[in-house]
Amino acid sequence: MGVAQVYQWPLAGRQAELSTIETALASGGLALIGAPGMGRTRLAREALARWTASGGVAEWVAATRAAASIPFGALSHLLPGSQWLAESRVELIARVADRVAARTAGKPTLFVVDDAHLLDEASAALLRQLTAQRLVIPLITACCCEPATDAVAALWKDTAVRLSVGPLPPKAVDRLLDLTLDGRIDPLSRRRLHRLADGNPLLLRELLADTVETGALKRRDGLWRWRGGVPARARVADLVTARLRTLDPAAREVLEMIACGEPLALAVLQRLADQQTIEAAERSGMAVADQSGARVTLRLAHSLYGEVLRAGLPVTRARAIWGRLAGALNAEPMRRRDDTLLAGVWQLQSGTITRPDQVLEAARQAIGRFELDLAERLARAAGPGIDADWLLARILSYQGRGREAEAVLPAEPEPTSEPPSMRAVTRALILHWGLGRTNEAEQALDVGSGQDLTEATRSWIMLFDGRSRAALRSAEDVLSLPEPDEQAVIWAAMSGAMAAGLLGRPDRAAAIAERGRQVADANAERFPWGQAQVGYGLCMSLHTAGKPIEAARVAERGYRRAVASNSAMMTAVWASFRGIVAKARGDLGTAQAALREAVALLEEEDAYGLTRVCLAELAGALALTGDAIGAEDLLARADEHVGDHNRMFDAWIQLNRAWAEAAGGMLSAAADTAAHAAKLARDTEQPMIEAWCLYDAARLGAAVPDRLSAVATAAPQSFAPVLADAAAALATGAPEALDRTAGVFAERGHLLLAAEAAKLAARARMRNGRGSEVRVARERATALAEMCPQARTPLLELNDFSAVLTPREREIARLAGSLPSREIAERLGLSVNTVNNTLARAYAKLGVSRRGELAAIFVTDGA
Repeated sequence: MGVAQVYQWPLAGRQAELSTIETALASGGLALIGAPGMGRTRLAREALARWTASGGVAEWVAATRAAASIPFGALSHLLPGSQWLAESRVELIARVADRVAARTAGKPTLFVVDDAHLLDEASAALLRQLTAQRLVIPLITACCCEPATDAVAALWKDTAVRLSVGPLPPKAVDRLLDLTLDGRIDPLSRRRLHRLADGNPLLLRELLADTVETGALKRRDGLWRWRGGVPARARVADLVTARLRTLDPAAREVLEMIACGEPLALAVLQRLADQQTIEAAERSGMAVADQSGARVTLRLAHSLYGEVLRAGLPVTRARAIWGRLAGALNAEPMRRRDDTLLAGVWQLQSGTITRPDQVLEAARQAIGRFELDLAERLARAAGPGIDADWLLARILSYQGRGREAEAVLPAEPEPTSEPPSMRAVTRALILHWGLGRTNEAEQALDVGSGQDLTEATRSWIMLFDGRSRAALRSAEDVLSLPEPDEQAVIWAAMSGAMAAGLLGRPDRAAAIAERGRQVADANAERFPWGQAQVGYGLCMSLHTAGKPIEAARVAERGYRRAVASNSAMMTAVWASFRGIVAKARGDLGTAQAALREAVALLEEEDAYGLTRVCLAELAGALALTGDAIGAEDLLARADEHVGDHNRMFDAWIQLNRAWAEAAGGMLSAAADTAAHAAKLARDTEQPMIEAWCLYDAARLGAAVPDRLSAVATAAPQSFAPVLADAAAALATGAPEALDRTAGVFAERGHLLLAAEAAKLAARARMRNGRGSEVRVARERATALAEMCPQARTPLLELNDFSAVLTPREREIARLAGSLPSREIAERLGLSVNTVNNTLARAYAKLGVSRRGELAAIFVTDGA
C-alpha cells in the first residue's frame, strides 16, 4: 500500500447526510457545521457533483483568512469590474444580483462557500441578499470551533437548514480501513485506529499515511500490524499542535500534565496548577472533566491529543512532569486501587523510584491489565530484590521468554512474600513451557501447602503433555475440594473441560466448564484471564464433540472480549479457535484470516508455545483449498518451533501434514500420514482426535472402520459414533448411508464433510438410481459444495456431473424450503409470479411436488 492509496477514499458512511442535503437544497439551502477534519468539505463536493450531474449550475468559493480582511474579498469575482469601488454597497449588491440573474436564466445557482466562518462581512451580506432573491441556493460549510461575525452566522441561522457533521460510524471507518489495507489488519491495530481517529476521517487518513510512511504500520504474512507510538513529527501531529499554538504557556503546561497522567484526578492537578489556569485549559476545548462518584478527573478531549503531546515532550521535561505527578498523588490518600498503579507508573516514567514496594504492586496490577511490557519495566525498576525477581520471572514466562525467566528465577529456599504455591507454579510454568523440562516442572509442584493451585497447574501440564486421563483426574480432585482457591478452580476447569472433551465425555466437559464459568464470572476483576481460560476449555470440548456451531459462538464471544481488553495473547488464542472451528466447518476463508491473525499476534507473546500448532492449522486450511506449496512453507515454519512440550498437538500437526501431501497429489502417502496422526493421538490419550484422524484417513482412501468403531464403542456419547458410521458409508458406497451421513454432518455444521458425502451419494445413484433420485442427489451435492466455495479436496474433485438447477433456481428453491413465495420475492426483489414460475421449473427438474421435499434436498447447517 502506498500513501497515495490512502487519499483515494470513497465517501463512506454519509448516506443519511447526503439525503438531508438533497432535501434541503430542494427547499432553500444548507449549512454543514462540524469540527475540523469531519468531512464537511468532502460532503459539499459530493453535493456539488450531484447537482451539476443533474444539469444544475454551481459555483465553489473557498473563504480564507487572507481574503477576510478585504471587503467582498471572497466574492470579488462576482463584482462588475474596477468601478465598483465608487458605488454604494446597496447599488453594488443590486448590480451583482442583476448579473447573477442574467447568468442563471431564471434557475438558481448552487453557491458553495467552504469555511464560511472566514467570510468577510460584505461577502456574507451579498450572499445573504442573493439567497433572499432566490438567485442562489447556499451550501456553506463552517467550523463549529471557530467564531464567526453576526453577518456570517446569519447565513446559516436565517437562510439555511443547519446539519451537524459528526464522526463517521464505526462501520464506515472499517470500510475505509479495509479498502486501504485490503481488509487484512490485526484486530488490536484496528481498534487502536478507531480509538485515535474517533470517527474523524481526516485524522484517520493522516494516521494511516504517517504510520505507513514511518513503518509503524507494517505488513507481514499478509497482515498489517501497528507497533510503536504515533509518529511525533508527522502530518497528524501538525493537526494537533496547530491548536496548541493558540494557548498561553500556563494552559499548555496543564494540558501536558493531563496528557502525562490522564485520566488525572482534579485534586492532584490542583496541587500543581492554579484553578484559573485549569479552567483556561478546559475552556480551550482540549480538556474535558468527568465525574466518577465523588472524584473529578480530567482527560484530553481526543485520544490523539495525548499521543501527540507526550511524543513531542523533551525527555527531561516529561520526566519532570511525571515526577511532580507522582509526588502529588502520594501526598493524597490512596483511596482507589488504580492509584497505586498510577503512582508506580509515574515513578517509572520519571526515572526516580521513591517507593519500590509501590512500583512492585503496580507491576502486579499491570499483569492483570494485560500490559506485560509495562509490567516487565515496572518489575525491573522495583528491583533488585527477591520479590521483584520472582515477579519478573513470572512476567517473562507469560511473554514466552523461558530462558530469560530461568536466568532471573531466585534459588530456593529464600525468604520472600511470594506464597510457596505461587513460587512453585511460576517455576513449573517456566520449566515446562519455557524449557521443555516436564519432569522437573512436575517435581517443582510438590510443595506442602496450596495444593489446589499446584494440582490445577499439574493438570494443565499433564494435559498439554498428552496425558488426558491423568489431567482430568487431577482437575476433578481440585474441583472436589470443600473450599478450593478460586484461581485453582478456574485453572482446573480449563484443563478438566479440555481433557474430558478429548476423552469423549462431552457431558462431563460441559459440567466442569459451567463450574469454572460461575467462579470466573464472580471474580472477573481479580482474575482477568479467568473467563477466557474457562472459555478455552469449553470451546475445545465443543470442537472435539463435533459441535462447530456452538464452538464458533463461544470463540466469537471470547474473541470480542479479548479485543476489547487489548490483550495480544488472549486475542491470539481466541483467533486460533475461530480459525480451527471455521476450518472444521469448511469456511476456509475465515479460517485462514483468523489463523493468520493468531500467528501474527503470537509473535509478540506466546507463553504456551501455540505458534507451532497455529502455523500447522493454517497450513491445513491452505491445503484444503489445494495450495500445496503454501501449506508446505507453513509446515516448515511450524517445524522450526518443535520443542519438548505440548505433545498433545503432535497429532494435530501430523494430520495437517497429511492434507498438505494430499494437496500435492500424494494421496496414498497422505492416507498413511493421517493414520500415523491417529496413532499419535492414541499415544497422547486423545481418542476424539484419533477419531477425527481416522475419518480423515478414510477420506483419503485408507481402510479404518474397525479401529474407528472401537473408538466409537468406547465413547458412545461422543461424536466418534457419527464418524464411524460415516467411515462405513464411505467404505460401502451405499447411497442411502451416504445421504444420511451428509444430513447428519450438515445438521451439525460440518458443511465440507457433508458436501463430500453428498457428492459420493450422487455418484452412487448415477450408477444405479432412478432419474428423479439422481437429479435430487446431484442438486444436494452441488448446493452443499457451494457452501464451501474454496474447498478442493479429493472427494470434492470428482467432477463427473453438473448441477441440475440454474443458480437462480437453486437460490429460490433453497429459500422455498422455509419461506413463502411473497417473502422470497421481497427478499430477492422479484415478483411473486417470477418466484412461483421459477419454483415450478425447479419442481419439474427435480421430480418433486412439495416445499417439504425441497427442504430435505437443501439441507443446511444449524447456524
